[in-house]
Amino acid sequence: MDVINATNVIFLTLPHNKKGVLMKTNGIAEIKKSIKNISQAELAEICVKLARFKKDNKEYLHFLLFESSDPLAYAEDVKESLHNSLTNLNRHPSLKVKELRKHLRHLSRHIRYTSSAEVEITLLIWFADMLVAHAGVRHSNKALYTLFVRQIEKIRKTFPKLHEDLQFDYKQPYDDLLDRSADDISGFNKDQYKL
Repeated sequence: MDVINATNVIFLTLPHNKKGVLMKTNGIAEIKKSIKNISQAELAEICVKLARFKKDNKEYLHFLLFESSDPLAYAEDVKESLHNSLTNLNRHPSLKVKELRKHLRHLSRHIRYTSSAEVEITLLIWFADMLVAHAGVRHSNKALYTLFVRQIEKIRKTFPKLHEDLQFDYKQPYDDLLDRSADDISGFNKDQYKL
């Protein structure tokens, strides 16, 4: 990696292959064609290699093989895995926010695996509820308050993706969350976040 200094601006050049160009990857369409042309044994071997390569791949493969038939049960498993750590958060405000962001990344990854709006709403309402109950969200702690408000906005953004019947089912838990938030968080205006 080379560093070039030009009038107080530093540019970093990225490493290139031997020919001096960045490596190109094939598109999804080309990958699909290649997958159709290989045997099942080779495909299984590729899946195992992908699972070994990165933890996310292994978790996603686990979801697809064992959990995809019941995404709501999978959401309950995710809640269970995070519940203990969310109820025992660090007391120091900045460490608490850092820990919560880590848990939120974990939650978002599992939401992405399911690609289901219903699971997303379920987990986001649960996480926001846990923030109110256990994180001590206060308007004075700007980072924590902003984290909470972003979750509420994410929930509002996801609501239209749900079927009308599901919107009706999840409206009550969402309204309850807003009521609890207005009671517990000074300066929180629940009317601003109504559906």
